Amino acid sequence: MIKNIPRETQIVYPKDVGFILLNLAIGPGKRIIEAGTGSGALTTAFAYAVGSMGKVYSYDSRADFQKLAEENLKRVALDEQVEFITRDIRLGFTEKNVDALFLDIPDPYNYLAQVRDALKPGGFFGCLLPTANQVILLLEQMNANQFGFTEVCETVIRYYQTEAERFRPVDRMIAHTGFLIFGRPLIKDENLMV
Repeated sequence: MIKNIPRETQIVYPKDVGFILLNLAIGPGKRIIEAGTGSGALTTAFAYAVGSMGKVYSYDSRADFQKLAEENLKRVALDEQVEFITRDIRLGFTEKNVDALFLDIPDPYNYLAQVRDALKPGGFFGCLLPTANQVILLLEQMNANQFGFTEVCETVIRYYQTEAERFRPVDRMIAHTGFLIFGRPLIKDENLMV
């Protein structure tokens, strides 16, 4: 379903979606912010996972992307779980104490203060970046903004031919689709001495 939605942007691949859901502890009743709605593929997965008792707040600065994503969510009857917000995230997020926040934007390292302000204590943060130099910038800023439990990974799935007499890997595979970065903001307490 996700791979076949009408789109104008690159989508998050299904091989990454499940891993994102698990690492952000997304499930029924959760409240999630995502920024970088794009065509709404990941939004669809988030909306399905949070169910009718949860909510996804999806930010994008482009109204045309928001419109397409909203149409895609209506096609699968999940639009009620999503609030689409056309807004520059430099202005911050209007929601507070959300369970998780995911950024699919080119420069997430510029928005960690906004992320921290929106997440509840112990909330989960994640993002997707295509290049190593972007990851390095993000890791530096996560450290400077007191994020911990940081992980960087990528998911790779290798399919195999299913003919018993010719069992071997298929000739082509989708390998690197992006780096997944996860972390959690540490509680700031000026009274604690380290």
